[in-house]
Amino acid sequence: MNQKNRQMENQNHYYIIWAIRLLLIISILANIVFITLHLLSDDLVTKKEIIEELSQRIELLFWSVVTLTLTFLPDYIEYKNIHLPHILEIIIVIFIFAGIFLSVRFELYYNVFWWDDVLHTLSGVIIGFLGFIIIYKINSKYSMDISPLLVAVFAFTFAMTMGVIWEIFEFAMDVFFGTTMQSWDLPHDTTLIGRAFQGSGLRDTMSDLIVNSLGALLTSVICYFLYKREKKKALALMHEIFPDA
Repeated sequence: MNQKNRQMENQNHYYIIWAIRLLLIISILANIVFITLHLLSDDLVTKKEIIEELSQRIELLFWSVVTLTLTFLPDYIEYKNIHLPHILEIIIVIFIFAGIFLSVRFELYYNVFWWDDVLHTLSGVIIGFLGFIIIYKINSKYSMDISPLLVAVFAFTFAMTMGVIWEIFEFAMDVFFGTTMQSWDLPHDTTLIGRAFQGSGLRDTMSDLIVNSLGALLTSVICYFLYKREKKKALALMHEIFPDA
């Protein structure tokens, strides 16, 4: 890639990520203004209506701040001299934006039955590639003369492990804080795998793990053939990501 094309790619990457951040900043400011005006308003509304409206706005404000903070994760990684490919950075930021802010703002987990499955599938794909990057970091100072099958298995198991840890986190949040992260309060007619007597919480958790495993499997297959057939290109890319390795 010539210098001009590289500069254009850097600019496009910069614009996309900052466009998302700008939307989040606008949301944060708009909710702060709304909350302030609502508290100062003299409209004759019940206390219950005020509490419900403010709680929704405060929740959205909170998740907007969390999402905005997490969009700087790739910058922090770059600061640590780890140069993720621009396309992977954009995918991670869009995934964070969609998985947190858009999901809360439009209640997509409840209004779009396939939304949760898509996010968990993509998480399996993304984390699988991160596993591929990690195995290079672990072995680069010793030897990368390792089996492509081992690379694929590590990418798969790493993604699956992260998926299981996330489900444990959701379970703990529901138990200790009374949240509904495992969707145990979904309507009985919600489209889920399994049988109704198994409960929506179990069915939601198992569907998350299943689609996560499919995403991880897809990534592991790609990593296998990439490392087996294009090992030099793969290692050159890894060296760009970890220039000090």
